[in-house]
Amino acid sequence: MDRVNLFNPFSSPPVQHENRLTWAFLIALKYAPSFQNFFRGIVEAKLPMGDRVHGNFWDPARISTQTKGIESPTSCLVSILLTDETTGHISVEWSDRDPVYDGVIEYPDGLTLIVENKLSHGNVWKEQLCPSRSSFSSEDISDIFLHGSAICLEWSDILEEVLKYTDSGMDSFANREIFRDFLSFVEETHPDLTPYRTFRLCGDRKQALDRRARLLVDKLGSQVNLESREGWYLFRPNKIAERAGIWVEPKLTLKVNLWPANTVTQARRFYNEVNRTGFLGLEGWEVESNLHFSFVSRQLISAKQTWPTDRYFDYFSNEEQYGQKNIATLVPLVKQWENEGIIASDDLDKLNALFDKNYLTLNVIPGFSVSRKWNLDTVIDLEERRELENHIIDALKVPLASWGETLSD
Repeated sequence: MDRVNLFNPFSSPPVQHENRLTWAFLIALKYAPSFQNFFRGIVEAKLPMGDRVHGNFWDPARISTQTKGIESPTSCLVSILLTDETTGHISVEWSDRDPVYDGVIEYPDGLTLIVENKLSHGNVWKEQLCPSRSSFSSEDISDIFLHGSAICLEWSDILEEVLKYTDSGMDSFANREIFRDFLSFVEETHPDLTPYRTFRLCGDRKQALDRRARLLVDKLGSQVNLESREGWYLFRPNKIAERAGIWVEPKLTLKVNLWPANTVTQARRFYNEVNRTGFLGLEGWEVESNLHFSFVSRQLISAKQTWPTDRYFDYFSNEEQYGQKNIATLVPLVKQWENEGIIASDDLDKLNALFDKNYLTLNVIPGFSVSRKWNLDTVIDLEERRELENHIIDALKVPLASWGETLSD
């Protein structure tokens, strides 16, 4: 049976073996013809213009692994090395060896790529990159142009392009989902190959930074025994602040965020249990009001605030000011709040539009947003000293303690 078949996976070697990585990549490549062409573009960008094949390559390529033969008519043959770091020049010539190619990608217009995968560039030897004459038993190799040097591609560069592809929305959900699964496979089995294994390696590339932040959330979750959700959040069920969010902002800062009192039930517990002085005086944290209006569990409007946080806190510490309100009560109340500056005039307009939609009640929820930021230079320093996760955990303990909670208990 064809080895590049989703329903015919290797039973051996072990999952960490380089052959399993090759198989996984070629499986993903097989089912996404658009990425086949993208991968071809990466290769051809490293070829002299005169060595490129300018034909129709929109039809899917024939892809195989652990194979000896090349079946498609070939006009140009290029040897590809996939590895962890770029190597020096490796010349390629015809060989009489008995080959077993890690991968063969045969484009319908005559370009054929033979692929050798090495997890470490120190384990590469020339003979493996040289094509065998015997691979073309039915074809005169004198008609085939063999590119004279191997094209070395780093896995980290390929995976970065895969990451862009999965986030692009330029292909079907199924194709992009296969590559997302491939990324997860590499992260689990070969984390040292990824371009986002550290914040330093990510540079200022948004996709890599986002992926690194998600891996950080997963690692934090396993460390404190919390579930990670939606990539960005540690979920704390039935707590005053049910989510802790972690992500990288455009200005290259790592942001950690908590949202205490985000529901009516949470708000009642928060105002009853919080230490006002400790909460409003949190050192290193930005405390902002987060007044919003919801129906059942659906947040409808988040109001803009002009009041100082302490005045907002004191006003809504009175439980009569929030919770479920019927519309007859809420209509004059929000007008009063607009006059007093608790909500803005455009908030009042949005609420009036909601009142016209026949809602019988709305929930008034006087929550907060509590956030802290670290610039990436600091993050990189903490990460390289292996202190980043513990530093974030220790930081989160401070606001949580102000209303009597721990991170995971």
